[in-house]
Amino acid sequence: MIAYPLQSIRDYWQNCVHRFPRKTAFIYAGQSITYAQADEWIQRLRGHLERECGLKPGDRVSFVMPNCLEYAIGYWAVIHAGGIVVPINTRLRPEEIQSIQRSVESEILFIHSEMRALAEEAFPAAQAPRFRIAVGWEDGSALSYEAMIAGGEPEPTRPEIPPEAVAIIMHTSGTTGMPKGAYMRHTDLFFNVKHTIFAQSFRHEDIHLLVTPMFHATALYSLLPSAAYQGSTLVITPPVEIKELLSLIQEHRITTFLGVPTMMHFMSTLRDLGSYDLSSLRLCAYAGSPMPPQTIRRLRERLPGVALHNFFGLTETISATHVLPDQDADTRPDSIGKLLPEVYQKIIDEEGNEVPPGVVGELCFHRSNVVQGYWNQPGRLEKSIVDGWFRTGDLACMDEEGYVHLKGRKKEMIIVAGENVYALEVENALYAHDGVLEAAVIGVPAIGARAYLGELVKAVIVPKEGVVLTEVEIKRHCAERLPSYKVPQVIEFREKLPRNASGKVVKRELL
Repeated sequence: MIAYPLQSIRDYWQNCVHRFPRKTAFIYAGQSITYAQADEWIQRLRGHLERECGLKPGDRVSFVMPNCLEYAIGYWAVIHAGGIVVPINTRLRPEEIQSIQRSVESEILFIHSEMRALAEEAFPAAQAPRFRIAVGWEDGSALSYEAMIAGGEPEPTRPEIPPEAVAIIMHTSGTTGMPKGAYMRHTDLFFNVKHTIFAQSFRHEDIHLLVTPMFHATALYSLLPSAAYQGSTLVITPPVEIKELLSLIQEHRITTFLGVPTMMHFMSTLRDLGSYDLSSLRLCAYAGSPMPPQTIRRLRERLPGVALHNFFGLTETISATHVLPDQDADTRPDSIGKLLPEVYQKIIDEEGNEVPPGVVGELCFHRSNVVQGYWNQPGRLEKSIVDGWFRTGDLACMDEEGYVHLKGRKKEMIIVAGENVYALEVENALYAHDGVLEAAVIGVPAIGARAYLGELVKAVIVPKEGVVLTEVEIKRHCAERLPSYKVPQVIEFREKLPRNASGKVVKRELL
């Protein structure tokens, strides 16, 4: 039976199964799964989670998983039970993952065989969730995912899920203390899906390539629920070399590809790109940082007829907020585009006054476009909301035609190939070196051969007296404490850091 009115994104899935049972829902590792087959696995898994793990509405379920079919099945099983999906960024260090667990207190944890070592380090016995679901491995200490989907009957009744119920907790990178878990309700996901379909012109017949990490919002907020809403197909793949990615597009007749400019750069510079049949591809959408003009030019030459979209949003916003459509990609490559419908912004000065076009100020979004809060951190989001407007900390200006251009980040966030890096986090790692007296970190534009990265992490270091430091030593030290994308790529040694009268480092003088 068709569910109407919609109460939760579970209704997206159930309506799709009812209307398109034989349509392919997922393709993974050469295996095609129809909506009916996927639903059978989802309902079996839901039943096991409810009976054996006591899963009930509002319970948090964490995932330490790479991109895989099992992630999608687990996601929908938790959603069907009224649970809350907690994706874990597998690039985080164990102590960062531990802080997330302390906040969300998940009782159930999905662990893929490829991530088992990370999970066991991040979840010591005293802090581990009560139930572990083993995906692709067995040792008797965890419940088997494969056994769960192989048999057993689903619970005959499904719990009620009101639109205001929380569906997903997505964590931002923390600068100090524990990361912030922005939580999305089902009603927020309705808004997100509507805007995703509008911004990217998604269609029922689309075959989407899901290559962005499934712990990111693009996958869990946008691609999975919008595919279920429209009855389209998702081809799921872990990160692969560009040639393998192109082979997937060719083999499965993929129509849309959402990624970061890094991927587009490698595609545009591949010498034998013309040897692949990419005639099915109609859209390449990218986010995380602007696309270098030279990459856009190469894609236009080598992939004529493929639309290019830049889109922008924050973990705290309930949808993408801006899109730069294909017709503007060549002339305004540094812009995030124009506001999407029902998204409201202001750009303000230090006094809170709205600035005129062409003037740089802080980008703000209306409270209605922002998540309700950070999980288990009451009042923290409200500190960034003034008079009903969420202050993003991003500096931007809008031109006379309504196109928005980002100019920098008051929060000192650096974006490297689509990944967020906070300066303070890197500075703390540098200060852990015995030979470092002072350190400051900024983002600098990536140019030349590395332009596709968007920004580079630059560290300016003052060594302790009598200590001789080298770039190699500093990079090795940071690599032991940070994910690879947070390790400084540019290192400069100075005798002292520039400071103002109050003693704060003047970072604009570090460029």
